[in-house]
Amino acid sequence: MKKYIAHIQISSNGEIQEQTVTEHCRNTAEYAGKCLNPAGLFHAGYLAGLLHDAGKCKEEFQTYLKNGGQRGSINHTFTGCRMILEHFHGEYSERFEDVTAELLACAIASHHGLFDCVDPQRNSGFLHRMQKENIQYQESHRNFLACCADWNEIEEQFALAHAELSVLFEKLMQLSSQNQDTALKEVSFYIGLAARLLSSAVMDGDRRDTAAFMSQTPKHTDRDEPKTEWRPYLQNIEKKLEAFSKDTPLQLVRADISKRCRCFAEKPSAVYRLNVPTGGGKTLSSLRYALAHAAKWKKKRIIFVTPLLSILEQNAKIIRDYIDDDSIILEHHSNIVQTTNTEEALDLRELAVDSWHAPVILTTMVQFLNTLFLGKTTSVRRFHALCDAVIVIDEVQTVPNHMLTLFNLAVNFLSELCGTTFLLCSATQPCFEQAHHPLMKKPIDVVPFDPKLWEPFCRTTIIDAGKKQLEEIPPFVLDILSEAQNILVVCNKKSEATFLYERLSETNAHCFHLSASMCMAHRRETLQNVYRALKSPTEKTICIATQVIEAGVDISFQRVIRFSAGMDSIVQAAGRCNRNGEEKIPAPVYIVQCLDENLQKMQEVQRAKNVTTVLLEAFKKCPQSFQYDLSSNASIRWYYQRLYANMKADFQNYAIPKQKNTLFSMLGSNTQYYTEDCDFYGKYTLAQSFQTAGRLFHALDEDTVDVVVPYGEGEALINELAVQTNVSVPWLQEWSRRARPYTIALYEYQKEALGNALHSVNGVLLLIPEVYDPQTGLSFNQKSTFLEV
Repeated sequence: MKKYIAHIQISSNGEIQEQTVTEHCRNTAEYAGKCLNPAGLFHAGYLAGLLHDAGKCKEEFQTYLKNGGQRGSINHTFTGCRMILEHFHGEYSERFEDVTAELLACAIASHHGLFDCVDPQRNSGFLHRMQKENIQYQESHRNFLACCADWNEIEEQFALAHAELSVLFEKLMQLSSQNQDTALKEVSFYIGLAARLLSSAVMDGDRRDTAAFMSQTPKHTDRDEPKTEWRPYLQNIEKKLEAFSKDTPLQLVRADISKRCRCFAEKPSAVYRLNVPTGGGKTLSSLRYALAHAAKWKKKRIIFVTPLLSILEQNAKIIRDYIDDDSIILEHHSNIVQTTNTEEALDLRELAVDSWHAPVILTTMVQFLNTLFLGKTTSVRRFHALCDAVIVIDEVQTVPNHMLTLFNLAVNFLSELCGTTFLLCSATQPCFEQAHHPLMKKPIDVVPFDPKLWEPFCRTTIIDAGKKQLEEIPPFVLDILSEAQNILVVCNKKSEATFLYERLSETNAHCFHLSASMCMAHRRETLQNVYRALKSPTEKTICIATQVIEAGVDISFQRVIRFSAGMDSIVQAAGRCNRNGEEKIPAPVYIVQCLDENLQKMQEVQRAKNVTTVLLEAFKKCPQSFQYDLSSNASIRWYYQRLYANMKADFQNYAIPKQKNTLFSMLGSNTQYYTEDCDFYGKYTLAQSFQTAGRLFHALDEDTVDVVVPYGEGEALINELAVQTNVSVPWLQEWSRRARPYTIALYEYQKEALGNALHSVNGVLLLIPEVYDPQTGLSFNQKSTFLEV
């Protein structure tokens, strides 16, 4: 019987290794099935993985593979999709079997990139794949059945897959009815998430097996991934916690919160809230909860999500120190290696990008949201890793309000169908259950509010300092500093922080700058210098920062000034003041409304700032309604309720004004594009514009790209990459890991403004030294002529 080849690898000594389609498809099927075991979809994953490369069983592809050719020029993803739809799908989508066929076909056809089931031009992605000519479909169809799998096996696997998906469909309908989803819009969205889950498993199985073959490493053969034994790590953290001092009221309360989290971990999977004040030991308490819960319920992995604007790895350092085993931890903050999606070709650089197979994942809100919704295969591929996990989201209020619907429904899907436990952490908990498309159940508080428990955290008083021009703020800072040794000023914009830093650096005070314009290594070093300066009994210290200092940074200033923003941000800034109760009476935190501030490119901050302004006015008129405290639960609840009430009808659905559409619709029923005017209307159930929505989704207001900067060791790393002539996948993986602390994220407009100050090597963007300031990081004001590259 003729062998059909899936991959060819030529070693450094010229030896040729070949992997057959049969071997690759079987391995991918096994990987994909294992990925979906936690969701009860092993056979669905197995069948989709088995058929994903059926289109390679033809002479045209074999000739291309052996003789070389333009990558992606030979179609191979349509065959398996078409085999499923031809054999198992009816003329119209009227049965659950038809939906099963569509989900499997979608996963098969998407393994090199998502496609639109219905695109903005009202074309059917399924019909296109069924009717495409000149792809040698009959040849590859016939050969695949002869050498890889016959119809008896495929039909048996389909029956098993349908039985699995029928259980999922029934649960989806229950979710829908509980949320009064009469138009079934949420059901359509959930089916879209099921499609993403299946696609994720096939993509990951394909990449894992390809990477194993290319690097000649053995594949895993067991159906189930080895389970992590969590109890030793739990015992380790509890031993360290037991040694903590409990001499002060604050230390006693932190110990009490930690103990409550440990006890609560015995409860089964659901969505829970950890609502404790800043400085309440949230990081260690949530880690203890996660380890205890994972041990009790045998969870596959623990994922810690840090805030969207977080720049420091303080939480990561704490987690590493207490787990004390780096071998089980993956820290994934950015995608340094840029990959290109093509429908037919695998960009081999994808093999160097982190998947989430480690037992403990430390990541950012951006990467988490990308995993849920971004269209890039590197993000979709990680989605299955969220199943059977404990996901701890720190500072959950940083979920952008315009994607509340997407976030809430994804949490519903994962918690109810995929065995995932969520712990939503924040001192300013949003009212997710009051969103337009709410969480299915109101999250249960792990530590219910108790006035006596909260009393030691009353360390600050938030004061409205009125309106000022930016020029007036430096004298105001110095005036406040006259009564204290140190002060923190938190701005909304990098330009404001730079202006204040330059002005205040001219004074006798020791001045520091922190912003996302600085790479992580730069910020870490600056923060260490700030810590040292704060210990000085005589030296005056000023730290000018953007929001990057507000989350996950254990630092304490005597005074804080916060440019007006959302109350969640203001309370976070207040958490950096008198943090450990150093001053016996509450220390002042000043809110300043900057009159000449332009937040045109920060609309979400502007909306939140507007609601805070209204709250300040209401507080002045009737402070007793807010318990005489702008940071009280009553104040925060009032703030979120007013914030949500002021939003337009589709705002929370991730509105796309230019498309006159929303991502919620595009990832669900897609009624804007899928109408009765479509000549294929009713033929298929899946109508989602997966590819278009994935391209339009941005976790930030604008898409960003990561660039390596020449700070510290970053300069040597840039030179190392530039001279490397033979870049292998393992080498690029290791280089990317070392380069992470020396990266910053650029918006597209910043990338364009930098022009020739950026150059690309092996898919990695690099910055020249002339535009990186040793004090403030990335600078657009340098007079140097950019290098020509």
